[in-house]
Amino acid sequence: MTELLKSLLDKLNSVSAWIISKEERNTAELFLIKDKVDMNRACETLEYSVRLFVDFAENGSKYKGDATVIISGADSPEEIEEKLQKAALAAGFVRNPWYDLPADSGEEVKKPETFQSIADLKAHFDEIHHILYKEYPYSSKMNSCELFAIESHRHVLTSKGVDVAHDKSEFLFEIVTDSSQGKEPVEIFNDYTLTSVDLKKLEQIVDKQLMETEGRALAVRNPKYENIRVILSGDAVEEFFYFYWEQANAAAVYQQMSRARLGERFLAEDAREHLNLRINPALKTAINAAPVDAEGTKLKAYPLIEDGVVKNFVTSAKFAQYLNIPHLGQSAQFEMDGGSESLSHYTQGEYIEILVFSSFLVDSATGSFGGEFRLAKHVKDGKVQYITGGSISENIFHVQNTMHFSKELEARKNTLTPKALILDGVTVAGE
Repeated sequence: MTELLKSLLDKLNSVSAWIISKEERNTAELFLIKDKVDMNRACETLEYSVRLFVDFAENGSKYKGDATVIISGADSPEEIEEKLQKAALAAGFVRNPWYDLPADSGEEVKKPETFQSIADLKAHFDEIHHILYKEYPYSSKMNSCELFAIESHRHVLTSKGVDVAHDKSEFLFEIVTDSSQGKEPVEIFNDYTLTSVDLKKLEQIVDKQLMETEGRALAVRNPKYENIRVILSGDAVEEFFYFYWEQANAAAVYQQMSRARLGERFLAEDAREHLNLRINPALKTAINAAPVDAEGTKLKAYPLIEDGVVKNFVTSAKFAQYLNIPHLGQSAQFEMDGGSESLSHYTQGEYIEILVFSSFLVDSATGSFGGEFRLAKHVKDGKVQYITGGSISENIFHVQNTMHFSKELEARKNTLTPKALILDGVTVAGE
């Protein structure tokens, strides 16, 4: 198929460059209702993504247009040729100022660690089943579960000489928990993705969701709180720190949607915490770790922000050339240093820890963040009360010099980031 695509692209005189991405996926799936296996199946898929480029000139200016088309393994040569012709035509209407695509650097790439997730699922199924359905110290119970072990092989090939293949493994599971402890029954559905069948992490996730399900059943609407410490945990922490990745992105800088400047401070010198954020495309726990980006740029680790100072930008070939800066590629995987104190240092007095948001939003340009929470706990004098329905609204530029984050780190979908973020003097909206 790859050779067919290359020959068809070579026949299109208007196409100046191309990127072919191939992905083969093998999946083992298990569906459990209560504690019984309801369905057990396997699936194999093959898909190609072709991004082609067209160079042209108008009124003395050079442009580069592009379009992407998805090719199925079941498509006939005639169908593929028609798709490519339509994509080439569409690319001619995209008027980006001309830029060149990255050529093969000749460097060796560091490929992410992979695991035999399908074999591990089969080998450890009894242990997984025990973790899912054993007794936990909560009134909530496991209702149903779906397990997916995925092994992928990816191959990126470009007309500029890049030819990199790598493997990827995933362990994805969706669990439904419920509780009848409160005034009304509560049912919670969540999905999770790990890079391997990690039994310890699985148990932590199940325990946490059962705890949150019971908490939702017992939660009451909260009053308004003013000038209180708020601790963010869970996925919101990763989304919060992605703001710095977005700000240090060459696209945002070029489009004047970022305050980041190379070599300049993003946080004040006297900020309470030292912000250190490093791009690591081979991060072991990141589900989308890869040795090359979508343009075929070979990726490597580098500092993005050091002690609050912007050291580099995340770049695509286009915006690196527009800004005349080094092109380092587009990796969304990063790791941070922990804060100055352990989380326990910040949980001595009264505080609210927000466990789950209905929708946590961060504006990558303005820095505004917040949302309504589904579940939080209010702690005062050692007593815990689960609350729901409140909300916060803050701005990163206003809090970044006074915020704290925990010394402990937590592996999330694509980052290694502090376990918790601590904000003081927050107003929490309520009844």
